[in-house]
Amino acid sequence: MPTILIAEDEAAARNSLASLLEESGFRTLTAADGADALSQILHKEPDAVLLDVRMPSLDGLSVLKRALEGGSPSTFLVMTAYGDSATAIEAMKLGAFDYLSKPLDFDHVLSQLKRALAHRKIEPANSDATSEPPRKQTMVGYSPAMQRVYKLIGQIAASDATVLVRGESGTGKELVVNAIHENSARAARPLVKVNCAAIPDSLLESELFGHEKGAFTNALFRRTGRFEEANGGTLFLDEIAELAPVLQAKLLRALQERTIERLGSNTPIRVDLRIVTATSRNLEELVARAVFREDLYYRLNVVSIALPPLRERKQDIPALVQHFLSRSNPPASITPAALALLCDHHWPGNVRELENTIARATVLARAHVIDTPEIQLPTGNFAQQTALDWTALIPLQAGWKDNTEALERALIRRALETAHGNKSKAAEILGIHRRLLYEKMRQYSLESVDPGQTR
Repeated sequence: MPTILIAEDEAAARNSLASLLEESGFRTLTAADGADALSQILHKEPDAVLLDVRMPSLDGLSVLKRALEGGSPSTFLVMTAYGDSATAIEAMKLGAFDYLSKPLDFDHVLSQLKRALAHRKIEPANSDATSEPPRKQTMVGYSPAMQRVYKLIGQIAASDATVLVRGESGTGKELVVNAIHENSARAARPLVKVNCAAIPDSLLESELFGHEKGAFTNALFRRTGRFEEANGGTLFLDEIAELAPVLQAKLLRALQERTIERLGSNTPIRVDLRIVTATSRNLEELVARAVFREDLYYRLNVVSIALPPLRERKQDIPALVQHFLSRSNPPASITPAALALLCDHHWPGNVRELENTIARATVLARAHVIDTPEIQLPTGNFAQQTALDWTALIPLQAGWKDNTEALERALIRRALETAHGNKSKAAEILGIHRRLLYEKMRQYSLESVDPGQTR
């Protein structure tokens, strides 16, 4: 019969858990504070520990750390009602089997407890990392979906596994990358970031791999690429789906061989780094269409972290709003009616849209109190608002090719005007890749459309 230690400072919760576990066939021990819990863990060696984070005398993470340093064979499930990202990540990094958010669902507790006992994960994820204090995180949210993200970050941070971060635009993929790096053994080394969609293909190869003097026109000096800059640390490749085929092949080779060559050189340079990528697009669909290499996809998708859109975690909106308000100067507050308005919105632009909405409302607010008049949200469906008028755009001309080109030119110009010159938004309206939009703009000499605002 397995023995379970319940370390919980609230007597009602502690006794209730003990009673339910005993009815399920377990032997139980209880502790009301951290010091007692640590003593029982080290001397009685329970099979598993249900460990509260906030306890008198010694907090749960300190108990977990000291128990594992003392060689405890127990497996740990951490419990808390304060499920912030730093705590969840640190608990998993230290070696907890799972992280349970209060109020507890006993069926879920029982299920995870049985899994923990079956697997008996007793080693900390990285014994060297346990000596470091928790690092400050900027991710905000207590929803179950975000708790899963935090736990996964904590589990994988200490390894060198390649990570693919997925999620819609504005969900906070870069924050996940920051957290992975900051909680890894490479945290003291560089985190180098490259946006693959923001750099033309003709320059991206040099940006990534560097070049020798004279490698091409205007290569007046040797340049170190981002792979070399990230040596020892982490290289983050954002918008990886936008990588051109020739660069996909070069990236695959670099991942396989862990060596690169500068442009204009045949000398291999060995690099030691972790690769993290991110995308808002469906890579599986791109692979099926032969737009993205299947072998590269498998190399990048070793561990996948999917960020939920804000509309699927609306319970996090109040916490996000308070987070953004706390950063305003001077700090602002918000009325319940205004907060309710924010919670009812669909948020197609996700957390980034919410942040911008709060920033705008803070500027408009009187006496630093945001009310409903200051909350400016689009009405109706975004796609309907930005939908183009597909009729009567151009007069018919002789010849299919001329008509098609005239229609494309008119559509692109109209999309750019509708998006106020924002090329990314124009591509979204048209339903095409940004790279294709850039090519069409060059083809039809539309680079100068709204020059003050395009980007």
